[in-house]
Formats: sequence, structure tokens, C-alpha cells
Amino acid sequence: MTDPAAPTDPAALLGHLAGHPALADRLGGDPARWSVREIGDGNVNFVYVVRGPNGAVCVKQAPPYVRVAGPSWALTPRRVLFEHRAVVEHRLHAPEFVPKPWYVDAESHLLAVDFLEGHTVMRGELVDGALHPHFAAQAARYLADTLFGTSDLALTATRKRELAAFFETNTAMCRIMEDMVFTEIYLPHPRNRWTSPELDDDVRRLRDDTELKLAVSRLKSRYLSSRDALLHGDLHTGSIMVSADGIAVIDQEFACYGPMGFDIGTLLAHLLIGYFAAGAHGPERAAQRAWLLSAVEEVWEGFRARFAELWRTRAAGDAYPAALFDGVDLEPERQRYLDALFAESLGFCGAEILRRVIGFARPDDFTTLKDPATRAAAERRALALARSLVTEPGRYRTAAEVTEAARQA
Repeated sequence: MTDPAAPTDPAALLGHLAGHPALADRLGGDPARWSVREIGDGNVNFVYVVRGPNGAVCVKQAPPYVRVAGPSWALTPRRVLFEHRAVVEHRLHAPEFVPKPWYVDAESHLLAVDFLEGHTVMRGELVDGALHPHFAAQAARYLADTLFGTSDLALTATRKRELAAFFETNTAMCRIMEDMVFTEIYLPHPRNRWTSPELDDDVRRLRDDTELKLAVSRLKSRYLSSRDALLHGDLHTGSIMVSADGIAVIDQEFACYGPMGFDIGTLLAHLLIGYFAAGAHGPERAAQRAWLLSAVEEVWEGFRARFAELWRTRAAGDAYPAALFDGVDLEPERQRYLDALFAESLGFCGAEILRRVIGFARPDDFTTLKDPATRAAAERRALALARSLVTEPGRYRTAAEVTEAARQA
């Protein structure tokens, strides 16, 4: 293979893949007739599609740096090992929503999974004004199945600790989240970016907001200390592929054991970001805006119903042992648990919105709005809701109350 600090040479990549029987069978035919094309535009890795007569695979190469920043921002290429393991574990619980892994190479820092024919990145679709009516129900099921399935409600303590111990070593990727979501944006930092000068005063107020910083620090403490379930770790609309009838979740390199509300809140945040950005396009996006808010409600309500059902029917873990509760109705406890999870999810939702407006990784939803004044107005509405979600999540009893607050922002 070529130097891992540079994009893989296509010929070398094909020769490398041809030496692995499972991949050779998947692609089929003469490797000399396979094709390779770079398709990725993500922040972290290089991504290629490799095609043969029998099918195609998506190959991800992790250089020892952040792709979008170059060698000046070093980052462990071992992140593909954590992504591969997360794909394997999440497929045990939600195989219909996670592409099949074919190969991982720790030495060359390569991961190959099924290429998702007919799928496109959801964020690009939203920027173009698309609606996906099937999305919310499927996203809710993915979240419920993966979070419940990797929690103490479903797993024995031994199995859970083994998994948590493995993902505990994904320290470099977790550090990015710890810094960017919870710390850097509240300080002068060279990675921060926002619509300036329009939002300069807003950013200054956020950095002077002790109540907000305390609430964010509580969330960071939860992220640092919780081992609730195996998280995707960066579940936004750029990590979800959509087709005419289905979704697929990709890019699990930030996977870790952490608070369930982090994954839920991150996804809700990006639906709300899409809503505020769509508002800047005027009346022609009214249908999309209505759909995005309905998706916020449907994702949470669908998750809540599915998670409770799994707890009733598949609770084989060491939490709430059945021997203690023979003949006891646990439904009030389930609802208390889910009420607390909703409040925590809203806090993480707000933190994600804040960092996407004034941090390093600003989303296309906002950045494709070319007029700075229009963009800043949409972002300011998002900031107002985000602060409320972080500092007073208990104010919102239902997802419908959150969407109403978004309308009023």
C-alpha cells in the first residue's frame, strides 16, 4: 500500500483488495477490470467506491490526520477499527439500517462495507429541499434498537463491560467531541467559525453566559462518565444515507459507550437546524419545514414507544433483574426512565446546535445560505432555542412543545 498519509493510489488499492477472498468474491471477476473512484467529501477520511461484476463496496481510508485540515491536525488512523466494531455490534440489533462490513485492515487503516446503491446523503437532500416521509419511523427504530440492544437492559454486565472496555480506548475521537461540543466554542479558539460580524455580539453573550456554561459542563460530565449504551457518536444528517424507501447509518468512527441522550439529541438537533435553515428560503420551503418539525416529534415518540416495547419483551440484561420484580408492574419506572432520557436528549440537542453555529464543523444547511444577514437571522433563531434546551430542558414535557418553541423562536 502507499503512504497512509496520502490518498490511496487506485492501482495499489485494487491490488490490496484483490488479495482478500471475501472481497474478491463480493466484487467478482478479474480484479484488473475492477474500477475505483473517490466519492467522499467528509471531514475526516478518504472514501472510495470499488466496483466489480458482482457488486460494489465502499472503502474508507483513515489517514493519520483530519482529512479536511490536512497533516497539521494529527489524528489516529486506528479510528477505522472502532468504526468496524461499532458496525458489527449495531448490525446485531438493527441490520436493516447498517451496511454490511466486509473487511478491515488495521495496518493499512482500511474499512470496506457494502456500497449503498440508490442512496444519497440526507443532508444534501435537505439542503435541496427534499422530504423523506419514511425517515422518522426508521430513525426511531434504529435508535431504539441499537441503544437498547447495547445497554444493561439487554446485555449481561460481563458482556457490557467487555464492549465498554474496547470502546473506552477510542480516546482521540472522543476528545474531539469533548472539546468541540462542550468546551471550545465557549472560549476564543482558532477552530471556531461563525457568521461574522453579524453574530459577533451573540457569540460574546454566549461566552459570558455562566448559566449556559454550567449546564453545558453538566452535559460534558455525563458524556465523560456515562456508559449507558454504544453510541454512534456523531449521528447527524450527514451520517445518514436515504433512498426512496429506506435509510442507512454510516460513519461510526466516533463510536463510544456514553449517554443515550447524546445520539438522540444530536439527530434531533440536525432536524431542527434543517428547519431553521429552510425558513431562510421563504414560503417555498413551508412543506419541508412542517415535515422537519413533524420528524422531530415522530423520532422521539417512535423511539419512546419502541424502547418501552423492547424493555417489556427483551429485557435480558442485568439491570432491573427479573427475579426482583416478579409480578410487579414496571411500567411507571419505564416511563420515569424515558422522561429523564427525553430531558437529557434535549440538553445534548441544544449543545449540538450551539456548536454547529459557532464551532469548527458548520453544516451545509447554514453555510449554503449565501447572504450573511439571512444566514445570521436563521442561526440566531437556532441559538435562541438551543440555549433554552440546554439550560431548561425540563420546561419541555413533550416533543410537540419543542417544535412549538422552534416555531416561536
